Amino acid sequence: MKRPMIGVIPLYDRERSSNWMLPGYLEGLMEAGAFPVMLPLTKDRALLKQIAEQCSAFLFTGGQDVAPALYQEEMLPCCGEICPARDEMELALLPLVLERDKPLLGICRGIQVLNVALGGTLYQDLPTQRPSEVEHHQMPPYDK
Repeated sequence: MKRPMIGVIPLYDRERSSNWMLPGYLEGLMEAGAFPVMLPLTKDRALLKQIAEQCSAFLFTGGQDVAPALYQEEMLPCCGEICPARDEMELALLPLVLERDKPLLGICRGIQVLNVALGGTLYQDLPTQRPSEVEHHQMPPYDK
């Protein structure tokens, strides 16, 4: 049986200027019977269309904050690190995925990107803007 190819959005490490992936994302997809592929961070429309066609489904992973300008807000000092290349790539890829009615899962930043792309807004920093007893940052090990 042919495994479905799942396009996985990579994390970006600014210090190392590199794309990378938490092993748990790929291992989990393989355990579920998929063939995960880490995608390039690109704004090439032709390549993004090909990716949208060839992948069976997509995983929009966690990572840096979504740029507040994308949901019409000024960046506050409490906002975390942003990744413009990733914002641009995901916001260009998402409509192509939706047009093709492909399955898609957003985790952490990934669900925030979906929200913003569909017209939603975000809090830039929950502890500052919406204090509560709930801890919203996951610390290693990430599989616990």
